[in-house]
Amino acid sequence: MDGLSPQERLVLAAIELELRHNGERLASRLSEFNERAEREGPRRFCDHVSRAEVAVVGVMVLILTGIVTLVIVTCK
Repeated sequence: MDGLSPQERLVLAAIELELRHNGERLASRLSEFNERAEREGPRRFCDHVSRAEVAVVGVMVLILTGIVTLVIVTCK
Protein backbone atom coordinates (compact mmCIF):
# COMPACT_ATOMS: atom_id res chain seq x y z
CA MET A 1 0.00 0.00 0.00
CA ASP A 2 3.03 2.25 -0.12
CA GLY A 3 2.27 3.53 -3.61
CA LEU A 4 -1.36 4.45 -2.90
CA SER A 5 -2.59 8.00 -2.65
CA PRO A 6 -4.70 9.05 0.36
CA GLN A 7 -7.83 8.96 -1.82
CA GLU A 8 -7.03 5.40 -2.98
CA ARG A 9 -6.44 4.33 0.63
CA LEU A 10 -9.85 5.70 1.61
CA VAL A 11 -11.52 3.88 -1.27
CA LEU A 12 -9.71 0.66 -0.39
CA ALA A 13 -10.72 1.02 3.27
CA ALA A 14 -14.35 1.57 2.24
CA ILE A 15 -14.25 -1.55 0.06
CA GLU A 16 -12.77 -3.58 2.90
CA LEU A 17 -15.49 -2.41 5.30
CA GLU A 18 -18.20 -3.23 2.76
CA LEU A 19 -16.76 -6.70 2.21
CA ARG A 20 -16.58 -7.33 5.95
CA HIS A 21 -20.21 -6.28 6.30
CA ASN A 22 -21.56 -8.15 3.28
CA GLY A 23 -19.07 -11.01 3.40
CA GLU A 24 -20.88 -12.77 6.23
CA ARG A 25 -24.22 -12.40 4.48
CA LEU A 26 -22.76 -13.65 1.20
CA ALA A 27 -21.12 -16.62 2.92
CA SER A 28 -24.42 -17.63 4.53
CA ARG A 29 -26.28 -17.30 1.22
CA LEU A 30 -23.67 -19.43 -0.56
CA SER A 31 -23.86 -22.00 2.23
CA GLU A 32 -27.66 -22.17 1.88
CA PHE A 33 -27.34 -22.53 -1.89
CA ASN A 34 -24.82 -25.38 -1.56
CA GLU A 35 -26.98 -27.21 0.98
CA ARG A 36 -30.01 -26.93 -1.28
CA ALA A 37 -27.97 -28.11 -4.28
CA GLU A 38 -26.84 -31.19 -2.35
CA ARG A 39 -30.42 -32.01 -1.37
CA GLU A 40 -31.89 -31.59 -4.84
CA GLY A 41 -29.10 -33.41 -6.69
CA PRO A 42 -27.52 -32.81 -10.08
CA ARG A 43 -30.78 -32.88 -12.04
CA ARG A 44 -32.25 -29.81 -10.31
CA PHE A 45 -31.80 -27.66 -13.42
CA CYS A 46 -33.02 -30.27 -15.94
CA ASP A 47 -36.22 -29.93 -17.86
CA HIS A 48 -38.54 -32.84 -17.42
CA VAL A 49 -39.22 -34.55 -20.75
CA SER A 50 -41.86 -37.23 -21.09
CA ARG A 51 -41.30 -40.50 -22.90
CA ALA A 52 -43.90 -39.50 -25.48
CA GLU A 53 -41.91 -36.39 -26.38
CA VAL A 54 -38.73 -38.44 -26.78
CA ALA A 55 -40.63 -40.94 -28.94
CA VAL A 56 -42.05 -38.19 -31.17
CA VAL A 57 -38.61 -36.69 -31.71
CA GLY A 58 -37.22 -40.14 -32.53
CA VAL A 59 -39.98 -40.79 -35.07
CA MET A 60 -39.41 -37.38 -36.67
CA VAL A 61 -35.68 -38.12 -36.99
CA LEU A 62 -36.42 -41.47 -38.64
CA ILE A 63 -38.92 -39.93 -41.07
CA LEU A 64 -36.57 -37.10 -42.05
CA THR A 65 -33.69 -39.55 -42.45
CA GLY A 66 -35.86 -41.66 -44.73
CA ILE A 67 -36.89 -38.67 -46.82
CA VAL A 68 -33.30 -37.47 -47.21
CA THR A 69 -32.20 -40.99 -48.15
CA LEU A 70 -34.94 -41.24 -50.79
CA VAL A 71 -33.99 -37.85 -52.23
CA ILE A 72 -30.33 -38.85 -52.45
CA VAL A 73 -31.10 -42.24 -54.02
CA THR A 74 -33.55 -40.87 -56.60
CA CYS A 75 -31.28 -37.97 -57.65
CA LYS A 76 -28.43 -40.25 -58.79
